[in-house]
Amino acid sequence: MSVTKFQFLGFSTFLITSTKGTKILIDPYLNNNDSSPLKAKDLPPIDLIIVSHGAFDHMEDAAEIAIKHNCKVICGGEVKPLLMEQGVPEANITITVWGLMVSEVGIKVRPVQSMHRSSVRLKDGTALDGFALGFVIYTEDGVKIYNASDTALFGDMKLIGELHDPDIGLINVTIENCFDFLPEFLTGEMTPYEAALACQWLNLDYAIACHYTNKDNKDVIEFERLLKNMKDASGNAVVKPVIMDPGETFELKL
Repeated sequence: MSVTKFQFLGFSTFLITSTKGTKILIDPYLNNNDSSPLKAKDLPPIDLIIVSHGAFDHMEDAAEIAIKHNCKVICGGEVKPLLMEQGVPEANITITVWGLMVSEVGIKVRPVQSMHRSSVRLKDGTALDGFALGFVIYTEDGVKIYNASDTALFGDMKLIGELHDPDIGLINVTIENCFDFLPEFLTGEMTPYEAALACQWLNLDYAIACHYTNKDNKDVIEFERLLKNMKDASGNAVVKPVIMDPGETFELKL
């Protein structure tokens, strides 16, 4: 039996531990994330960092952690120059784009479409824009993890489900207006209904909600309700929701 552990650290940051003990850090935003019980200095040895897109709440601490642990980083081409400017050795950065599967430390990563943007700014003011990367992550024992990467709903999620059949998804379900410099958005990139629909299209067994700091968020509560009410012919939930507060861990046993 494989046991894959998912520790939620607030917003879209996850520490994933494979059955073999490989530690994968998704979208590290810890030091200025008041909801996270762990800061960059508190992390165990990290083997791989995956950055979905250039945004402070998805990669603010990526360089610090990558340098400290001398680990590999998988990211898009527009993110690489910023990481290098912050001191990450070029040899430790693997760039990719939708469709181009790469492998590091025994973990295969297949980027897929994400309906979102990626943008970074270098010290000299140069702005680099690109497309966010969704991911299907294959652990050493074949567990398939889908990372949504702040995507909006799009029809080809059905195709991703058909082609890759992920076991579990990390699904953005809301947005929290906790930054003074952002406008007040009326919805997240996906509404709770759209996020629940995406989970069905992706053919997930489990869906871990993210992009929040407190599971009492009304969108998170609605997302959980919707998934629990989506039943198969036997009356079982089609997709099992996993709702955690930052710091909690879920174990996927297959």
